[in-house]
Amino acid sequence: MININNAVRIMDDYMPLIYATIRRFNKFDRMEAIDEAKMVLMEAILDYDESKGSFGNYLKNMLNYYFWDKSKKPFPISLDIESGNGASLKDDLVCDDDIEDDFFTKEKYKDLYAKIKRLDDKDILIIKLKYWENLSDKKIGEIMNLSAKTIRNRHSLALKDLKEMMEVE
Repeated sequence: MININNAVRIMDDYMPLIYATIRRFNKFDRMEAIDEAKMVLMEAILDYDESKGSFGNYLKNMLNYYFWDKSKKPFPISLDIESGNGASLKDDLVCDDDIEDDFFTKEKYKDLYAKIKRLDDKDILIIKLKYWENLSDKKIGEIMNLSAKTIRNRHSLALKDLKEMMEVE
């Protein structure tokens, strides 16, 4: 009887079928293919019922379909394979992104945000409305019920305070 309780015995009995199937699909890494075939075998044990014919034929079909389907998918290429110029593909990769620069830029922004939080609440609001919302001094003044000149003065003083904080640390 085929069931999960005797799966180890069934796996041992059908290993020759697994090896034979893998030999026909030699495109794949052998050890990885064996592990995948064992997973297919476990699925076959769980899905099998006697109306599907003999278990051996059922498993053989499942293995073949699995590896045929896998063969259709593009096979990943290793970056260590030599390209036409003698170097590996990895050596030929060019990236315009500067991860180190991005990291330090983000660190500077974190530092700036921390310093902005140390400003007066009104100055924080002015900076947020001016730089995040791109509002004019006049519009900010309307929102805060202050004159545009007062907004310009507070903005200027807030930037001066930020500059001093940046120079100190």
